[in-house]
Amino acid sequence: MANLIDDTIADLLEGSVKFKREKGTGSLRNRISRVAHQAPEVLIKISGNSTGTGHTLAHLEYISRHGKVELETEQGEILKGKETVRQLHKDWTQDSGKRKKNTRETTNIVLSMPAGTDAPSVKNAARDFARIQFGANYQYVLAQHTDAQHPHVHLTVKNLGFNGRRLHVRKGDPQKWRELFAEQLQRRGVEAEATPRAVRGVIRKSVKQVIRHIRDKGEIPAVEKSKVKQILEEARSENQDGPSIARPWEDKIKLRQTQVRKGWLSVAKVLHHSPDTQDKDLSKNIIAFVNKMPPMKTERHEIKERLAGQIQARQTENVQEER
Repeated sequence: MANLIDDTIADLLEGSVKFKREKGTGSLRNRISRVAHQAPEVLIKISGNSTGTGHTLAHLEYISRHGKVELETEQGEILKGKETVRQLHKDWTQDSGKRKKNTRETTNIVLSMPAGTDAPSVKNAARDFARIQFGANYQYVLAQHTDAQHPHVHLTVKNLGFNGRRLHVRKGDPQKWRELFAEQLQRRGVEAEATPRAVRGVIRKSVKQVIRHIRDKGEIPAVEKSKVKQILEEARSENQDGPSIARPWEDKIKLRQTQVRKGWLSVAKVLHHSPDTQDKDLSKNIIAFVNKMPPMKTERHEIKERLAGQIQARQTENVQEER
């Protein structure tokens, strides 16, 4: 009975939720539980690339706070001070040979966890992540910044490998990196997960930092103004009996998220019929998790609803003034 339940759950997760099958029953159940309890999600983002020697030096000076924050190399060597950073930069650039003007010298990565996570554990996990992922062929340095609420580590990888080949980040690599980073955190007793947004029922991407900064200043980003203008033009055209605009990608998103929700609920149903009390409790947690999933709305939907609300509010004000 237990094996049948395990196989059924694994098949359901792979089929509709697209949840990666893991080795061992315990690891799968544990991961389901972490997702259902909304364990902290690791963040790994490629913050950019350094092009040219000047840009590379500027980035190394930035992550080291001009030599005040220690850098750690792939060999475990600790570097601190302006001159040490400059020497590192010299070592990295002198063996690159001739290259094009816009050659990407480094890949700059940020590994982050939510506020309250143990900072030393984040750094140790980042160190092991870098060693496993890049240590065999690439030079790199990492630096932890503790001046923000969320502990994070900057990892800068020299793109030219020991074998003469350059690092190329392929589609899907960042998610694999997230899973590896989460694994290193879990080994240190830190609750962490690396589930894709779709698995958690999330449609909208996180707001980019530059957009957030603009909003914090009370300004409207240019890209948002453009979207608002487009939505207003579409609404005007539809009100004039114009052809409705087909958006097949939105239908695809809605179908995908409907399947994800059904998949999780199917797993909950299987666990509910398990004789194990813990499985029944996990079933309830999954149902609660699905009920808390964000609405199936794209950014365009939310902007359109916000505009409709503003128009309705203005119309109400005009009616009140006329009275």
